[in-house]
This record gives sequence, C-alpha cells and structure tokens, in this order.
Amino acid sequence: MRHWLIILLVAFLTGATSLIADITYCPTNFILGDVWVPQPDELFSLDMDANGTVDFSLAAGNYYFSGIHAESENKYLILPSLPPNIGGRVAALGSGYLIGSNSGESNPEEWFGSDNYSSFIRILDTGKYGEFYESHGYVGLEFDSEDGTHYGWLEIEGLTHSSSIRIYGWAYESTSGVGIVAGAIPEPSSGILFTIGAIGAWTLRKRKFR
Repeated sequence: MRHWLIILLVAFLTGATSLIADITYCPTNFILGDVWVPQPDELFSLDMDANGTVDFSLAAGNYYFSGIHAESENKYLILPSLPPNIGGRVAALGSGYLIGSNSGESNPEEWFGSDNYSSFIRILDTGKYGEFYESHGYVGLEFDSEDGTHYGWLEIEGLTHSSSIRIYGWAYESTSGVGIVAGAIPEPSSGILFTIGAIGAWTLRKRKFR
C-alpha cells in the first residue's frame, strides 16, 4: 500500500508544478562590450520568445557605458531617479525576486520603457555608476507577444573595472500574465519525475518482499 501512496504523491506534486509555471530558459555565456576603438560599442538584439521580433536591444562598450533599450511598448525594472529627472538606473534584482505586474507597486523598483538606453553601468571622470558595476544580478523584463504580456529575466554581471557585461542567459514565463521568479529555470518534466517516483516505490516494494 505504501508504494502506491508514494506514486500518487509524486503524481500530485508534479501535476501541481506543471500548473504553477511553464518557464522557457535560454542559457548562454558570453561577454558583450569587449571591444575597442574604432568600434566603441557592441550591440545585441534580444528576442525573448524567439518569434523573430526583437524585444530589447543591449549595447556595451569596454570603457564607458552599457545599457538596455526596450523595443515597442516593452519595459524593464529600474530604480527611478529623483524628480524632475525621468528614468533611472536598471535595477539589479536578487535571486528570488518576483517579477510581475505588481513589481513596481510595493517595491522601490518601477517599470520603465524609453526610446533611450538606461544604464547597466556608466563610467565617467566623476565616478562609476550603475547597479551592475562589478556586480551580478537579474534584470526584470516585461514584453508583449502574440498571446499577451509576458514576464522574464536576464542574468548579467559587470566585469571588473569595465562597463562590459557577461550575459549568462534569460528566461520567461510562457503563460501570459503570469509572473516569474528571478533566476527560476524549468522544472524536470512531469513524466520524468513520475518515472523516478515509480522506480523508487518499486524498489521499496522489492526490498519489503525480500
């Protein structure tokens, strides 16, 4: 009887997982902005859901600036500047931050989109600025697709003494309107987990018979 309870428990848990989230994840590992004169900037077009439409544009140089620009009506989370200034620095979110429609309500971050670039890192004679300067974090993203608004994250790290960034990957929630946790990646498929649970239960039963 015990092994059937284990099987049912695994089936319930995996079924609940599939209902909670359906995350699409694209891991990578490359440096953006490791360039020098006469090519001061390196550009990257980010198509979150690989549908052929650019959702965000990234730019980075080795020694003065890196940032993000939202295409169309898409947005990203920033730490807003004090009025009357508009915009702000791109927020470096920690792992576990809930990215969704309410992210800009009860937190210091707020959703923002502009024709201009917002800074990951800016290096000036007066100092170094930006949440990602020599630091690692997640960028909260909101983008529109054919079936509605989706939420995702981009994982980046600012390189030492530079405005270049290392991009580790990005992910988004495939169900429109559903938020995503920064750093969340897809769970193993329900079928795989169910099979593992069934094998474990069969092993327990076999040991019991012995």
